[in-house]
Amino acid sequence: MQTQDEMERELIALRVAPPLARPGIAQRAAAIAEPAAAWIRAHSWPILVYAGTRIVLLLVAWLDVIITRHPLAGELSLFDGRWYLAVLDAGYPDYAVHGKSTLGFLPAYPLAIRAVATVTASSLLVAALLLALVGGLITAVLMYRLTAHWWGERGARKAVLVYCLFPGSIVFSMAYSECLTLPLVLGCLLALRRRRWALAGAQAAVAGAVEPAAAILILVCLAVAWQELAAAGWQDRAARRSLLAPVLAPAGLAAFAVYLWDRTGTPFASLAAQRYGWHQGDPFALLDQPVAQRLLAHPVSVFGHLGNFSLWNGLLGTVFLLFALRQLWRYRDELSQGTMVWTLGVGAMTLWSVMTLTNARMLLIAFPAVVIWARVLEGRRFRLFLAAEAAVFVLASGLTLAGLMLP
Repeated sequence: MQTQDEMERELIALRVAPPLARPGIAQRAAAIAEPAAAWIRAHSWPILVYAGTRIVLLLVAWLDVIITRHPLAGELSLFDGRWYLAVLDAGYPDYAVHGKSTLGFLPAYPLAIRAVATVTASSLLVAALLLALVGGLITAVLMYRLTAHWWGERGARKAVLVYCLFPGSIVFSMAYSECLTLPLVLGCLLALRRRRWALAGAQAAVAGAVEPAAAILILVCLAVAWQELAAAGWQDRAARRSLLAPVLAPAGLAAFAVYLWDRTGTPFASLAAQRYGWHQGDPFALLDQPVAQRLLAHPVSVFGHLGNFSLWNGLLGTVFLLFALRQLWRYRDELSQGTMVWTLGVGAMTLWSVMTLTNARMLLIAFPAVVIWARVLEGRRFRLFLAAEAAVFVLASGLTLAGLMLP
């Protein structure tokens, strides 16, 4: 046992001992930097590939400014970008419009732009472009993760390369909503794969308030839940939890419909604007358009539209999609549940609009139709495909930035 003197000496030592050092700024920074560096190392390939394609697009935009003398800001906010910025500037009308109006564009992307502009103290256009660049990077990383589940690391590397060089990826350098839609779609598919039903449903709900095509995630969640229940049985409590995903998925779209109902008197105001302004609404809407009627009456007149780059974008995109769907069906057993439902759903939606058809941007959203070529092609055939894709990527980007073709 300790003597009285020994106990006193220990107490004195404790009184004069320096206090335990608290972690300083440097230590806290190191604690944050270490996992961040590990994350970057693990995803170095998609980060480098994505950064490389953005540099190429910057050079294309610079050359385009020199040739066309258009302001760069105007080029990067063309087409839908102007409408999204108009939503922030003028808001939504308080009555339904049977024509083009801001009602044709969902609110989540403009709200995200406003949030980024507030945090960064930047203009709305700068905020939109920052959001596009960061969203594109997140998309590349999530694409790498998802395709690694399908085809391993080598297949994932090829898939990211194909995806980032695809012509439609120019929207990650413009004020377009795909920078939000695609991370949410990929995140939803990854969450469904891991049976994180609430997370999948929440991401589908947010995506539904970003872009009309994201409504297909409701069907995706429903299909995956049905497969889960069919495999495990309705008596399985864990399997019944899968119903959380399809129950939550419509929430974003439903919330916007309620808002429109209160503001305009009808929950279908956005659908009306899309139908009458952009000729969307049903698979036969295309046949009612003057262009389609003229072509049906005089098929030879199609040659008068050879200079319409957007038309070629849609027609060639449709051919590309058909070939891709054939390949996807061959390898369907390697894909995550719901992937085919998503691809077929987006493909069907592209036929509902004479303005877009199956253009490069819509194919980007139907991403399995793009990345499947990383699985199908090998060796010299893959390198030739990649070279051709890169050439089209540069050409299509130049035409889009010049305002001659929809992305």
